[in-house]
Amino acid sequence: MAEQVLVTGGTGFIGRHLVRRLIEKGFAVRIFVRSSQKAASLFDGEVDVVEGNLESGVGMDRACKDVATIFHVGGIYRFGLGGRKEVLAVNVGGTEHVMGAAWRARVNQVVYLSSASILSGPARALTEKDYPYQVSKWSVYKFSKWQAEQMALTWAKRGLPVTIASSTSLLGAEDERPTPTGQIIRDFLLRRFPCSCRVGLNFLDVEDLADGMIAVGKKGRSGERYVLAGENLWLQEFLELLAKMTGLAAPRWVLPWSLIMLGGVVGEAAGLVTKKGLRLNLETAWQAKNIQFFKTRKAYDELGWKPQITIEESVKRTVAWFQQRLAEEFSSPSNWVVDRHAS
Repeated sequence: MAEQVLVTGGTGFIGRHLVRRLIEKGFAVRIFVRSSQKAASLFDGEVDVVEGNLESGVGMDRACKDVATIFHVGGIYRFGLGGRKEVLAVNVGGTEHVMGAAWRARVNQVVYLSSASILSGPARALTEKDYPYQVSKWSVYKFSKWQAEQMALTWAKRGLPVTIASSTSLLGAEDERPTPTGQIIRDFLLRRFPCSCRVGLNFLDVEDLADGMIAVGKKGRSGERYVLAGENLWLQEFLELLAKMTGLAAPRWVLPWSLIMLGGVVGEAAGLVTKKGLRLNLETAWQAKNIQFFKTRKAYDELGWKPQITIEESVKRTVAWFQQRLAEEFSSPSNWVVDRHAS
């Protein structure tokens, strides 16, 4: 009999790729979602669907019944103080509901997907050990992931087998919302990325992340964190790679961080008034100052995992998907394709 696994947020960008990989590997997959309609269109009856709500915990006990492993992927990508209440309710409160239900169902393993962005330290390339004792509450998203990790580790100390997978900046098709990395690509294609900044990022294909999470579920040790990372690049290097793939010009100007922070203050104020998460706010402006390069030695040594998709191939796939997406959004490709020789 196939091993029963549960994926929360199974219809999201990461979740759908993980679900498909699990199906390919022969697992019996159940997903926990807010609506079964999207699940039906994505998986065509290949998964068991349980409707529920992470924020309230409704349906979680039913979803965890007879499950061997839970992959807790569900959460909210949102930045800025305007969305603080919702982000904490889903990312932190939802994680508490998952852990509690997992404990009651006596599952064999819980894999919690966190964000490597919460790691910080003086090293040029960060590792799992660079875990901060505190994260500023002004950084709402990072604080929510940090607090959720704290909660997960507390459950691990109680005896629930919980392992943390920390993802870096993701690339891949079907990034519908999109993620911050996907937004960079979308803006680049639309010529809405006029300037760069000196920030160091790590890029990982979402399919490699899916394989890494499965490896964490099989071989990861309870109470441990595994950074799943790919290619370290400066933002300008990434934009130049996009330029090479698309024929569009990369931004020439690099903004000083002081100007970015000023824009972040303005964006934060606007977000508090409109109650909408604007792309540039205090949190994202502060992130623009960081160098987030990573090493993945622990994941390789203990899990036997390393990325299989090159950065070039990953960017190529992602760009192709966004180009198709934009073509569908506009009445004609001519509405968004610009002169390739534009400066």
